[in-house]
Amino acid sequence: MANIAFIQHRLGRTDGVSLEVDKWRSILESMGHRVLYLAGNKDVPGGHCIPELYPMHPVTNRILMNATRELKDYPDGRALLAEVRQHAGIIKARMLAFFEDESIDLVFPNNLGSVGFNLPGMLALYEALEESGMKAICHNHDFWWEDSGEVYPSCPEVIAFYEKFAPPVLPQVQHVTINRIAQHELKTRRGVNATVVPNVFDFDQPEWKADEFNLDFRSAIGLAENDLFFLQATRVLDRKGIELAIDLIAEMQKPENRARLEERSLYDGRRFDSENRIVLVCAGYVETIGLSGSYAANLQAKADKLGVQVLWCGDQVKHSRGKDAQGRKIYSLWDSYVAADFVTYPSYWEGWGNQLIEAVFAKLPVVLFEYPVYTSDLSVADFDVISLGDTLVEPESNGLVRVREEVLRSACEGVIEQLQDSARRQTAAEKNYTAAKRLYSYGALAEIIRKFLKQTGLEK
Repeated sequence: MANIAFIQHRLGRTDGVSLEVDKWRSILESMGHRVLYLAGNKDVPGGHCIPELYPMHPVTNRILMNATRELKDYPDGRALLAEVRQHAGIIKARMLAFFEDESIDLVFPNNLGSVGFNLPGMLALYEALEESGMKAICHNHDFWWEDSGEVYPSCPEVIAFYEKFAPPVLPQVQHVTINRIAQHELKTRRGVNATVVPNVFDFDQPEWKADEFNLDFRSAIGLAENDLFFLQATRVLDRKGIELAIDLIAEMQKPENRARLEERSLYDGRRFDSENRIVLVCAGYVETIGLSGSYAANLQAKADKLGVQVLWCGDQVKHSRGKDAQGRKIYSLWDSYVAADFVTYPSYWEGWGNQLIEAVFAKLPVVLFEYPVYTSDLSVADFDVISLGDTLVEPESNGLVRVREEVLRSACEGVIEQLQDSARRQTAAEKNYTAAKRLYSYGALAEIIRKFLKQTGLEK
């Protein structure tokens, strides 16, 4: 049995990195290994916490905003990096103590050394690995150079910092990317050979169903039984393209399209009439790391202008079921899928596509924008989805993206069809489920993890 630790600036949330770490942990524990979490937050029971790792720690956040958005709290880049080094020293000491106290044999840093948000954490990780000789497999979901709109190096010193430390290139460190585009770019930029490991899902778990706990999900967030529930399960941040889902619903609300929805029963026998709404439900939390902070407000302003109703329920949907401090019921992310009629996935940049695979497992229809990694990696599955195309047109003045009107009209046709034709809906759902289970199951990941452990000498 080995002692294995996952390291990231935050864990135990509903973001893709946290969810993927949980999957790797499950597989490693099934192999008999002891697995620990080291992060900047305390969301995971039993997890180890270094507060300075957390992106919202006052010093960490000041560095983050100045390094990735605008340099304004320091006289120059050298002064910024001086505080990075000082803050990293605190994190590194606690990281090394954790390695020793818990007799760690192997670490899996997830994004901390690659995405570019947390410069002190990145430097602390690099130096802790270098000084300890700790074996590591860096699971790089995202990189600072990617066109995600989240990281804008504010000065030449920050760029030079990234080029040296992101990701850590050391003799005992192996690297994983989650798509072919990132694999190629890492080789080009740093000369590093990485293994592509697609994100996976537990297709052997019980089907998500309505039960006594989640039966009231719709009413709890303010939906009527016959309202149409479009689920946006991702975090709320710019590259998720949520404005495209708002545009789609605006198209569906045109009188001629509502008339079509009202003239026939829905796929499950419900009736949609003039009293019912088409609602976009944002179940993820509003992201603030490395962003301007105006995205959610811009979305709401757009929705108000177009007459689209958006429900923000990220405070009621968490990593797992429970209750909040006021005793209010907290639902899991999976509960939101059970209640939904459709899933929107309009991201124009994703490292992979966790919420897409979740929707496929839930056997829900999906409308998506064909983002680059979908085209390069996931298209091999030949999913039956409704497309918002693969091309954005000139954005709005506030930066919100758009697609052509004819693309919206075509997507609207496909959505209405799957809302009303149960046979068409079921055919697509079964086709998608079968393909995803074959390509992205836990079994495939277990074999990859076992190979890594053999390479590090932790398994024979």
